[in-house]
Amino acid sequence: MCKQLKTALMVLVIVFYGSLAFASHTMLDARPASFSFVSYLNAGGGTAFIQDEWPLQAEFSYGLQLSPWFSLGGFVCANPLSNFEHADLGVSIANTEAAFALMSGTEFIFTAYPDKRIHPFLRLALGGITVGYLEDVDADEGYDRAQASRSSFASLAVGLELDLTKYTMLALRGGWRFAGHAETMGIEKHGLSGLEVCLSVKTVWRNTINSL
Repeated sequence: MCKQLKTALMVLVIVFYGSLAFASHTMLDARPASFSFVSYLNAGGGTAFIQDEWPLQAEFSYGLQLSPWFSLGGFVCANPLSNFEHADLGVSIANTEAAFALMSGTEFIFTAYPDKRIHPFLRLALGGITVGYLEDVDADEGYDRAQASRSSFASLAVGLELDLTKYTMLALRGGWRFAGHAETMGIEKHGLSGLEVCLSVKTVWRNTINSL
């Protein structure tokens, strides 16, 4: 009986350590856990309808596509408000040379029917607008400093997006923007508010991070 008990205990010990060795080997051979997310990069241009003029508009945004129907990112957008040194843009919204409007903040993009090749979307942008001008203080070539002020900005637009490839899209949108600036450079209070239209190209890609 004692001999049988010792044999049984020995078998149990062998099985226990064998199980540990097998588990350790399995854990070492297993693929490390990974985390992935989808990023997007958007670049484009268009125009805004300001005081009976259509100044050019350039914009850039980058963010995360958190789901097929929702993206969150940051944006920056700019309008020239007058001509610049050596650059006659045909814009006279401001009565000061080298005037500009620079918008930046956070964008929220809601996409309907993302599985379709052509799908509608809604974009809400919240942030600030910097309105000012560049100065040449030493009479040398180029500008030396900027005089500007910052105020609130918001934009709401709807548009259509066309899938050119699995990772590249062409988007056209139009909407209304609100600029909360004070009267400046001959521009009335909130005078930079109005309609805007933009055509852009968006690229998406998946990022994968493997744990060590």
